[in-house]
Amino acid sequence: MGEERTLKEMVFRTFLLHPGFGPREMTDHLQVNYNSVKAIYSKLCDEGLLRREARGTYSPNIPGILLHLMDRIEALEKRLGKAG
Repeated sequence: MGEERTLKEMVFRTFLLHPGFGPREMTDHLQVNYNSVKAIYSKLCDEGLLRREARGTYSPNIPGILLHLMDRIEALEKRLGKAG
């Protein structure tokens, strides 16, 4: 199975490793388009995975991340239950 990640996945994984990175630092680190990164940060906030603390400052939303993981596990278990 291929391990090619989307830019969104790359940004989120990198953020978890470097939680001090705002969009500008992330852009420099990943060498990608600033507007794309800024839009991804916004989407991650909308999805409840990040919190915007101030302009250019974000933090991980631990409860949101855990709920997201629980939902993904539940969906996977349902699919495996139907296939098994």
